[in-house]
Amino acid sequence: MVTNEDIVSITENVFSTMVGSGVEVASESVSLAEADPFTGCVHISGEWTGAVLVQTSGDLARHAASSLLAMDEEALQLADCQDAIAELANMIGGNIKSLVPGPSALSLPTVTSGKEFDIRIFGTQIENEIAMQCNGQQLRVVVCRADG
Repeated sequence: MVTNEDIVSITENVFSTMVGSGVEVASESVSLAEADPFTGCVHISGEWTGAVLVQTSGDLARHAASSLLAMDEEALQLADCQDAIAELANMIGGNIKSLVPGPSALSLPTVTSGKEFDIRIFGTQIENEIAMQCNGQQLRVVVCRADG
């Protein structure tokens, strides 16, 4: 089983290495609905089946894209932010995949953005959900495991 400490450690490592910013656990989980959120999702299939979601505020997505692509935030397009969140979800999901029973495979990432959506992965239940902050912006990592 993947622990909350594993998820925080993986996320801290990915964000400090790729984005150049630290991550800390948030004191409470708040809704991202009003923060122009982005959600990156990768699925793990095999001996262990589930998904990893990386959810951020729009501001954090822009900051991450700016760092990853070495571009000014003003020059970024929506696709740049989506690419950055896809890459972060892929890296965090890949590290989590290494902790679950294998063999398993990681899907290509999917990214959803905007205020008017809700994401549900049918046939799964939330195993871990960690609210964090990076540069004062909201970040959440959710690990869902397939039922049964």
